[in-house]
Amino acid sequence: MYVPQPDDPEQWHGGDSAARLPDWHELLAAFCGHIGEEPDAHPVTGWARALAELHLTRRESPLRTAEIDCRRAEIVAHVDDWIAVVTHTRRPAPQSLGAVVDAMAAAQVRAVALLRGGADIDDERIHSAWSLLASLADEWSELVRRTTPVVAPEQILPPRAAGQ
Repeated sequence: MYVPQPDDPEQWHGGDSAARLPDWHELLAAFCGHIGEEPDAHPVTGWARALAELHLTRRESPLRTAEIDCRRAEIVAHVDDWIAVVTHTRRPAPQSLGAVVDAMAAAQVRAVALLRGGADIDDERIHSAWSLLASLADEWSELVRRTTPVVAPEQILPPRAAGQ
């Protein structure tokens, strides 16, 4: 599956928000198919959406596992490379941001499949699936916090006019 998103941050016309990484809410919206296909979509949400679609396809077509896993690895590398360029950082260790997006996509697809599969809502598997997704969302938030440069307040606020 090809998701036409620019790999080069110079080509992405997101303005000053280009280096802003999506939060976990935006990733979840992408996994659910609500965002990520728009022409001005953030590249990471586009890749997140593609990863969720690949995980769904993997569940439905187990004979295509190797092909799908190769494509997932390519997308994870795209996410990591893009983030490294726009944040001017190397890939965070021990786990890449792209790998966390992939794990979140897998967890979301599994949790939804369990809910739709007719399992009892009190089923421990459902609780565990959603707890895993929440834990991965926290991990994403922490990695983004550590990866994104801190902006000084004077860089955010406009300079005061003389005499104010």
